[in-house]
Amino acid sequence: MEMDEAALTAIKERNLRLIASGYEAGSTRLRSLPASLYVDVTKKCNLRCPSCFRSAPEHAGADWPEIDFPLFERIADELFPAACRVILSGGGESLLHPDFSRMLELCLRYRARPLLYTNASTLTSATVTLLARAGACLGVSIDGAAAATFERLRFPLKWERMLQALDLIRTIGREVNNEDFYPYLGVVLQNDNLHELPLFIDLARDHGMEQVKFSLLIPYYPLLRDKVPSARDLERELVKALEKANDLGIYVYAPVQGNTEFSGRLQELLDVNGSLPFRIQRNNPDRFVQYPRFASPACQIPWAECLITADGKVNLGCCSSHELGDLRRKPFAAVWNNRKYRKLRETVNGRRPLLPCRKGVCPFR
Repeated sequence: MEMDEAALTAIKERNLRLIASGYEAGSTRLRSLPASLYVDVTKKCNLRCPSCFRSAPEHAGADWPEIDFPLFERIADELFPAACRVILSGGGESLLHPDFSRMLELCLRYRARPLLYTNASTLTSATVTLLARAGACLGVSIDGAAAATFERLRFPLKWERMLQALDLIRTIGREVNNEDFYPYLGVVLQNDNLHELPLFIDLARDHGMEQVKFSLLIPYYPLLRDKVPSARDLERELVKALEKANDLGIYVYAPVQGNTEFSGRLQELLDVNGSLPFRIQRNNPDRFVQYPRFASPACQIPWAECLITADGKVNLGCCSSHELGDLRRKPFAAVWNNRKYRKLRETVNGRRPLLPCRKGVCPFR
């Protein structure tokens, strides 16, 4: 039965209250469902980016999985009414899934905001329209701000195709005029693109985007180690980018390495940048999930979020492959309150958490 927007809003708000009360009480058996879902719809990709884990020699010729649409539909019917956001990315190019438009339609039906990362190579007017109508938070992966760098790092995608995709996002975003539609640029920082960081700010401004997210390169395999910038070089170039971003009113996410002569200036610029009134704050993920922080290691993930893999496994979250159940064997409700999940909730914030949740293993702690 189709539910109207008011009914769905009431379900989601009630679910958030149940999550909060269950977490505060330390409950291990829950009446709530996740407010935040990772659904890894596909591990397939059509690019061969050197910074990607799939470029590691051991993955040569790998047959990457993708989720069956009937399973996705069952997940949507069971979980999307209570979910505030659904991250439709995990390791591949989500738009390659043959049923991706139908997945977006389910997000629209249940008012579950989709978040995803895309290389933009297969974007069409119809897909961007659906994304805009659904109020998607759309990260566009773009590791070069000039043709030569881009085509080397995002092979075999061409620079002109990327510019066309950015224009398409801007044009349709204005036509649909949904204030929740939030496209931004995502950049993996590496020695090959450090000299272009201010150019990414220009690119965002020129294409009507409010944010550039800079992320550290993870050396998934040995050959990538030489591509990881030094802390000094990284912070020096981020300072240049932040100075331009603050002049142009572009929001920037950037890692601070610390302990270089540029760290203080970089933090000053980030403090100013973060105080600007960008509408992204309304959809801050901390509204839905409390992640461990340096100030407080307390974790709410086992009460508020989970990851469902392309082959139907239920995992702890985006930070861990710790398996908790299999949706090909049982419905989600049975997995969500099974023995493994109850043990996780019992221990995660205690003195002896499970291995994936320990300091030095969990990326948040």
